[in-house]
Amino acid sequence: MMPARIMVVEDEWIVARHLHEQLVELGYEVSEFVASGEQALRQVAATRPDLILMDIHIDGSLDGIETAARLPADDAIPVIYLTGHSEEATLERARATRPYGYLIKPFSERELHATIQMALERRRGEKALRETAAALHQAQNLKATGQLAGGVAHEFNNLLGTIIANLEVAADHADDDSVLRELLQDALGAALRGANLTQQLLAYSRRQPLAPRTVDIGGMLADLVDTLCRMLGKRIEVRMRAPEDLWQACVDPGQISTALVNLAMKARDAMPQGGTLTIEAANVTLGQADARRHAEVVPGAYVSIAVTDTGAGMSGEVLECAHEPFFTTKPVGKGTGLGLSMVHGFVRQSNGHISIRSEPGRGTTIELYFPAAGAATAGGAVTKVGQPRSMASRGEVILIAEDDPAVRKYVVGQVTALGYAAVAVEDGAAACQVLDRHERVDLLLTDVVLPNGMSGPALARAARARRPELKLLYMSGYPRGAAPHNEEIDVADHLLAKPFRRVDLARKLRQVLDWVG
Repeated sequence: MMPARIMVVEDEWIVARHLHEQLVELGYEVSEFVASGEQALRQVAATRPDLILMDIHIDGSLDGIETAARLPADDAIPVIYLTGHSEEATLERARATRPYGYLIKPFSERELHATIQMALERRRGEKALRETAAALHQAQNLKATGQLAGGVAHEFNNLLGTIIANLEVAADHADDDSVLRELLQDALGAALRGANLTQQLLAYSRRQPLAPRTVDIGGMLADLVDTLCRMLGKRIEVRMRAPEDLWQACVDPGQISTALVNLAMKARDAMPQGGTLTIEAANVTLGQADARRHAEVVPGAYVSIAVTDTGAGMSGEVLECAHEPFFTTKPVGKGTGLGLSMVHGFVRQSNGHISIRSEPGRGTTIELYFPAAGAATAGGAVTKVGQPRSMASRGEVILIAEDDPAVRKYVVGQVTALGYAAVAVEDGAAACQVLDRHERVDLLLTDVVLPNGMSGPALARAARARRPELKLLYMSGYPRGAAPHNEEIDVADHLLAKPFRRVDLARKLRQVLDWVG
């Protein structure tokens, strides 16, 4: 640990010299002493000491108390007053500047050392408290923004679902009108880009659907090298490093690849003249000290992936805003500002941690930490299903429970266009009535959030109590585990994320209807 840097403000040369010798002998780093308040303020601005020993009666127009009062408040430099006098009026003025201690002349070396140590320890405690409060405030802001973003994304998904479905139907009726078909395809493409934007919002708010499994990070990075080389071009050299004994991680493999590609593209933008992108993985154990420095860290074993570029770097002001959604340094229309915040949301949703180090002109390192996976879960086996048939067969009937009239209409239209018979209701009670009287229902397609006191999961339980063999498919603008009001669905149940295209619905319906298990 570096020794504390102490500044002495004392107008008596002999006293100042003796103090300097004592402080050096005690192991402190001491700047040249100054004799006036004006000199002291200039030296503070230049050297930013860790502590000031301030005589109250000094040369110049400012005494020690007035000098202390003019110190930069943001630096919170501890001041210990030195005085040969203890008049109550002087001490009252001194107390108003909130000093860290007093030393009444003459004082012993032991008193000097003890007072300095107490002041430095108090400053460290106050600094840690300020950093914790700032981190908590930032976390609260991110959480509130994330909740807002997630809610907006959910409602936007419903709107996009109607738009996408109607555009697909309109394209079916365009016949040979190539101009109209092209216009519809352009509109559909824009709607799908909007759906992608909502996924970024959900990622920022930690509400994207994740499928975590045990992943061989080293193998994944090796597979990613060629893709990144093609994407980044010849002017950027890609280096990949991973130890042979690298642990496996518990993470969604698709999302981690997307996050790394996202970071690589940001690095490319930071190196317009070319440079080097280094992706390095390592086994890391984070302890209690890391948890104290970063409130979101849970001590344990992690796999870290550090993405380092040799680009322009970021200033302190930009670095502070880097995780905020929609913050971007790019010109209007050149970026959404969701890239890094999306990665941040994904990492935190994966029970991981993210850190950023950057300086102007010295590049940027973004380090992602993911929980290490145990050997018992290695492999991350996923049950495979055969390629589903896309159309209905044997007169299959789908019961649709959806409260939004526009969404209900487009889902019915898509289901019937695929050849299924559809029965549509707006809430759980109406769905139960259909099940009580209808002869055939092959699958219940229900929104997770329904009105009038019965949620989608509650409806599913009631439906299966009536018909144990009934197939079930949820649909939701919220991903799994993120719906409000604790509308949790079982991990084994199928979920179709809104907005969806007809081909997605066709594939999922057949997958669930043909499911054996």
